Amino acid sequence: MNNHFRYQLETPKVTGRRQQKFTCPHCGKLKCFVRYVDTQNGCNYVADHVGKCDHQHSCGYHYTPGDYYRDNQGVREPATTPESRYTPPPLPPFQPLPMDYVLRSHSPHSTFWQWFSTELAEKLQISAEQLQRIYDDYLVGATREGNIIFWQIDQERQVHGGHIMQYRPDGHRDGYQGWVHTRLIRKGLLPRDWTLYQCLFGLHLLSQRPDAHVCIVESEKTALIMAAHQPEYLWLATCGSGGLSPEKLKCLQGRRVILFPDSGCYEKWTHQLQLTTGIDYHVSPRLESFPPNTDLADLLLHPP
Repeated sequence: MNNHFRYQLETPKVTGRRQQKFTCPHCGKLKCFVRYVDTQNGCNYVADHVGKCDHQHSCGYHYTPGDYYRDNQGVREPATTPESRYTPPPLPPFQPLPMDYVLRSHSPHSTFWQWFSTELAEKLQISAEQLQRIYDDYLVGATREGNIIFWQIDQERQVHGGHIMQYRPDGHRDGYQGWVHTRLIRKGLLPRDWTLYQCLFGLHLLSQRPDAHVCIVESEKTALIMAAHQPEYLWLATCGSGGLSPEKLKCLQGRRVILFPDSGCYEKWTHQLQLTTGIDYHVSPRLESFPPNTDLADLLLHPP
């Protein structure tokens, strides 16, 4: 049996249950560590420290089942039988969030947007009209606490989720991030088995700009900055280096796509694109010569 397929990081798609996140054994941060499960043994966890940290750049911990069994020669892999093989139940159907949540949150009163509009106007000489267009096009939202909401809306204007992020007045992240649906589940406004099916940030603009070249970056922040700086392109974001997948790219078939992975992620993104068909794409190695986690916005706002 191919162990590459036997052991998988826990996701609802793999296990048919809600994903659990644990404290990372390396960086010690809470609820950021995803563990590997054995899909041929009831989807049991392999070991407490076998998994991957979400903080790929600041932590980077990734300990695979292969590493575990290589380092622990006395530990045997569980035997499998047809009876022990786990067949996950079907996932809950995709249930879009009401567009009303997006429209009610559409507000410039977030710490991020105050920085964004001031910084781009001063450093890049972006006009107020252009900034307003970005704000309206991407339906930027804000929470009551002043955190920004990056809504994920697909090409059919179905709302997949809202990524909440906290920024300091200097435009840097302040550590907190979460999702709108988590709050709604906690309030009883969504069923507990509601499942997030992510899509690319900015995807709802695809049908509005059928002739535009598509550019994909990692962070929503970078997509907004580049959309203001180079509006002739349609800028989308994967919401993290691990957010690129063939499933998310299917809707881009027939389009010309340029991808700009952050430095250190070029090979990873190139591999993902090799699994994708029907897309005229180019993965740019432009950022690979810069320090890890450098993106286009860094070069634009803080040129070397």
